[in-house]
Amino acid sequence: MNTIAMQFLSGLTSAMFLFLLAAGLSLIFGVSRVINVSHGAFYMLGAYLLVTVGRLTTLDATGFVLLAIVGSILVGLFGGLLEILILRHVYKGGMLFVALVTFGMLAVIEETAKIIWGAELTTATKPASLEGAAQVFGGALPHYNIMLITAGLLLALGVWAVVEKTRFGLLIRAASMDREMLSALGIDVPRVFTVTFAFGAGLAGLAGILAAPMVSISPSMGSSIIIEAFAVVVIGGLGSLPGSLLGAFIVGEALAFGILALPGLALVMVYLLMAIILILRPEGLLGGKAS
Repeated sequence: MNTIAMQFLSGLTSAMFLFLLAAGLSLIFGVSRVINVSHGAFYMLGAYLLVTVGRLTTLDATGFVLLAIVGSILVGLFGGLLEILILRHVYKGGMLFVALVTFGMLAVIEETAKIIWGAELTTATKPASLEGAAQVFGGALPHYNIMLITAGLLLALGVWAVVEKTRFGLLIRAASMDREMLSALGIDVPRVFTVTFAFGAGLAGLAGILAAPMVSISPSMGSSIIIEAFAVVVIGGLGSLPGSLLGAFIVGEALAFGILALPGLALVMVYLLMAIILILRPEGLLGGKAS
């Protein structure tokens, strides 16, 4: 029983940064109908920001929080710049063409990361105040995991509030429903695209910063995690924020218990689950019906 409880909490921990990654991916798709293959690169950049700062100074909890805020903003600004310089000029090529362009962006960013940080695996350290573990359900749950679960739930609530309760969120929802009408009302739709892309990239960067102390860091980590992120949005429903949260929970728990039951086939189990949901409900669990 203790093992099951600890695996559940481990899966919940993974679900938190998977949600941040998938939420940005889903919002970008909802507004611009772009399948952003480069999204994992922003996650990777967030992780390397923590590695770089960690090599220069020792972070306490306050410093870590400040880095998470500033780092996500920097990654978001970089994403917005890429949208302006590259993607804004290729939207008319269609979804497949834009997906190929974002794949090229991913490759370029990964190769640049190899030049800057090297191709070998590295790790990031946790703030000293988050070292150690607490006794939960008879097992040891790292303090960092507890922080990540708590922060992830608060961030999920924050992202929901931004999308549902702010003018920016209203524009996101309007753009996802009828871009032509939004433009007719005098709204700068390309700017909405850019800000949404930057917001999504920032969420991915934040996910990378939070996940960095728990994973092996390399320039190719973005290519690996993007598969899981796509699984999350497909299961939950493309363009659905609640769907991203539900999908992240399902994928996180599937990976956690898959590793426990069939260590070599955990990711395969996620693919099978995704295939079943696509067959039974192609729009995802909480996605809208395709028009």
